[in-house]
Amino acid sequence: MLSDDILLSILARVNITTAARTSVLSTRWKHLPWLLHELRFDVKAFLPTPHPDPVEAEHMDAAMASLTNAIRSFLGTPQSEATISKLQLKLYLINNYSNVVGPLLSEAIDIGTLKDLDLAIVDEKEPGDCNDEHMLHQASVVDGFFSAYPSVIHCLTRLSLDNVCFAKWDMHHLLFDCCKQLQSLLLSNCDMGGLSVWKIEAPDSHLSVLELETCCLRKLEVLHLPKLERLYWDGWICPNAPLSLGVVPSLTELHLISAATDGSQEFKLSDVIRDTMTLQNLTLSFQGEKVIDFHALFL
Repeated sequence: MLSDDILLSILARVNITTAARTSVLSTRWKHLPWLLHELRFDVKAFLPTPHPDPVEAEHMDAAMASLTNAIRSFLGTPQSEATISKLQLKLYLINNYSNVVGPLLSEAIDIGTLKDLDLAIVDEKEPGDCNDEHMLHQASVVDGFFSAYPSVIHCLTRLSLDNVCFAKWDMHHLLFDCCKQLQSLLLSNCDMGGLSVWKIEAPDSHLSVLELETCCLRKLEVLHLPKLERLYWDGWICPNAPLSLGVVPSLTELHLISAATDGSQEFKLSDVIRDTMTLQNLTLSFQGEKVIDFHALFL
């Protein structure tokens, strides 16, 4: 006797597999999962339980096969009537599954069914186990996916990447010139090769959240990101101040977390944040790193 709105509110609180299974309960429930406005597909939810550690290639393949079938069911069938206001998708770009997922996403975007895409391209290798060849391969796979399906780039509002080296590709062009709707970016163990300086000059960007985890950069220079509100950097590999901030008029949260390394040198924290007048939340955890001139923060 409950209305569709109430039933959909209930379905929105369970995982996508459970929601889909309810369609067999009765004729009354048959169409409901395909009317959901927010969908969450996580490839790790299709791995064996408990999750194997490490995840073997055959488990990843089986999980992607199940994930691909689920996406096809929701995006590639006539009963997919609802406009999807937000799709959260976490997947492995392995084998040829992108050749199925890519067209499904592109068609949904092109016809206006899908409005907002939160995409995480994950990799199971730990940073310490990744060599240059693996990270370059990951970059090639990511670049190939976006090149083949440009509609996906234009719909992206959130993007997460693991173990990617952009030494042979234009990272800035992809993330800021192509991803025009991007609001949140998480990079885990990503770099541009050879301890490069990453300069971000993107006055038209909508990026409000930038998170870096164990990214091998000599320095991050945020020259112009007008909408940036939160910057989180956990673990850097450079002897000097790893960060400089230019025009960031919206920045309210800054999190700097890193353990000391043998080559670490002192740097003035006040020099890093001296031009940020809007900071409200500053989190520091240097775990032994030397920081001088800290008192200047309060002068």
